Amino acid sequence: DYDPQVAMDLHTTDGSVHGYMLTYAEPLHPATDTAITNLLRGDWLPSVTRTIKRTDNFDFYYYGDFPETPVDRGGGGAERGWYSFDHRPRFSENYWGLRNRIGILSEAYSYATFEDRIKATKRFVEECVAYAVGHASLIRRITQAADAHSLAGESLAVRARIHRGPDLPVLRGEADEETNPYTGQRMLHRRNVGHPDTMPDYTTFEATEYARVPRAYYVPGNLKVVIERLAAHGIRFTRVDQPVVLQAERFRIDSSWTATRDFQGHKERTVRGAWEPAGDTIPAGAVEVPTAQPLGRLIVVMLEPRSDDGLLDWNFFDDALNGARYYPVRRAF
Repeated sequence: DYDPQVAMDLHTTDGSVHGYMLTYAEPLHPATDTAITNLLRGDWLPSVTRTIKRTDNFDFYYYGDFPETPVDRGGGGAERGWYSFDHRPRFSENYWGLRNRIGILSEAYSYATFEDRIKATKRFVEECVAYAVGHASLIRRITQAADAHSLAGESLAVRARIHRGPDLPVLRGEADEETNPYTGQRMLHRRNVGHPDTMPDYTTFEATEYARVPRAYYVPGNLKVVIERLAAHGIRFTRVDQPVVLQAERFRIDSSWTATRDFQGHKERTVRGAWEPAGDTIPAGAVEVPTAQPLGRLIVVMLEPRSDDGLLDWNFFDDALNGARYYPVRRAF
């Protein structure tokens, strides 16, 4: 019910020794409406960065880590560079982007003092809010246009990898090792220095696989946990009152496997296969999920079987896939 046009997620990093008081990120999923990412990277975040440098002499930049930092990037990158984290909508600002909203991640620098982290975050929030107020009409126009856009027939990214951008100067920092006066543990304390070091920019993501967006998906009525999850996200759907015969597509499963390690209580699942034509009867009780609605992008990412952060990945279809040759959801164009 609460659907703001702008949302911010405020954190403190636990990463590498860089020279920025604060780093940030926009929605990173490549299926995000381009007007949103263009606004954030083209004007909003650079404008805020320039203002705070002028008024407070704080250096801000896009979130990243150096490759020597032990961060799991899913097969990730020994090449020297400045690496972002993850494009998937399990992370807040990526999710907001797929809802056609302005999502901004803020990461204060962990080795700065608590006082400086508060100052930097406060200034970042103030300037982001000031930008939102000053560009309110533009933000409304962009988000409303994204909500109204019908995706049917288009190709939308469902899997992605980090993108190697141009070589750019990144500030390396320094930190002194100290003893925490309360715990006695080792801690690092930021030095007020920044050494420019030119390296490849890995702060954006590119699609590795697309899905053609259908007019609608059809979810069997017995998959209550899936339907409940769609409703929880605010996705609109209607019940099929009587059997419907239509030309649909079904996804043939050629292989399926689950991750060996748990992630937040789940062993993520992946399938390989292909969509194929299938004259089908949609039974009464199924739900029709049209993509011509504001959350169309989110629907595709949640329901496509090859999505790297969809409901299949999160095990919501495990019972239905047990020994099955086909994914139970159908799609129609």
